[in-house]
Amino acid sequence: MTDHLDETIDRLTDETPDGRLLAALDAVERSRSGDAPPAAAVMARIRASRSQLDGPAWSWARSLRLFMLLLGRQSRVVPWQVVPATLALMAFAGLGARFFAVGWSATIVSHAFCSMVLAGVLLSVTMAFGDSRADMISSATPLGTGAVTLVRLVFILACDVVFGLMVTTVMGAQGYGTFGVLLVGWLSPLLLVAGVGAMLAIRFSSGVGFGVGLLLIIAIRLNPFGFAGLADASRSGAAQSSGQLGLAVAGLMACVGAVALAGRLSGARMAAATV
Repeated sequence: MTDHLDETIDRLTDETPDGRLLAALDAVERSRSGDAPPAAAVMARIRASRSQLDGPAWSWARSLRLFMLLLGRQSRVVPWQVVPATLALMAFAGLGARFFAVGWSATIVSHAFCSMVLAGVLLSVTMAFGDSRADMISSATPLGTGAVTLVRLVFILACDVVFGLMVTTVMGAQGYGTFGVLLVGWLSPLLLVAGVGAMLAIRFSSGVGFGVGLLLIIAIRLNPFGFAGLADASRSGAAQSSGQLGLAVAGLMACVGAVALAGRLSGARMAAATV
């Protein structure tokens, strides 16, 4: 066996046709490949080279134009049932406040009205973010899920604020409450309800987001920590202002979390659906 191996090695190294062919192939390979540089030098060259994706930063004007373009496109992405359902619930809030005005105090009427307005906001947000197919499309966009989520949230909340202002103006004009008290009552917890509902709708479904959001609205209306935005004669003006500010700050953090975690929440939902 050893003699056979030695004979094979001698054949390949001698000036035989096979040895000359291997030597020629080796020479061609060396001439075309050259000496491979070390990995550190390759990485340093990659870092020093200019990427095709590098470019000047966008101006604020261009960013604003893109934002407005995406905002206009949301009318085609958001389910068409969102606006009619929100309008119907806002109208029901006004009718419900009139019902509670018979034999009930002004505080209860204000609480009922603001709770129903917040329920309308919650319904619109959870319906807009509960469509898994829209989440799959937004995940594939070059801008990323966070940017699309931010634009859609702004679009929905802008519509909700307009509808809420209309109903609140009618309620204040008809004497069912003070306009400022009613406005602050649903405007201060607006972002908190919308942010929590959006996160749960993206991760699970519209039903889960709406159900948990309703529990949150009830907790805010019960006012266990003194955070309700409505005026209360037993609390000072400073205490009411701090409660409204606390709700607004918590809501802002919830919306920021929904935008920042939208990609992960959507990915977790799609991964759970494929199992």
